Amino acid sequence: MKRLGTVTHLHGQSCFVVKYDSADSKTPLDGMMNAPVIDKSVRPVGKVVTIFGSEKHPYFLIRAYRELNASQLKGLVKEKVYIK
Repeated sequence: MKRLGTVTHLHGQSCFVVKYDSADSKTPLDGMMNAPVIDKSVRPVGKVVTIFGSEKHPYFLIRAYRELNASQLKGLVKEKVYIK
């Protein structure tokens, strides 16, 4: 399990944006597409669908799984998320 970054905000009703944690910058970004994303309690929350921004400070668009309701998505803002 590797830290992906911190959820900055929600995007629409089913996506959220994650700012990459540069402390783990040795991981290649290309290998993160479609990677499952989990929260601190190891609950699956979504998958990576887009990587954008600069190479040094990228952001990720995560599509949330349908099982998450709106309040669970709001609870992810400012929380750390991880990839398997």
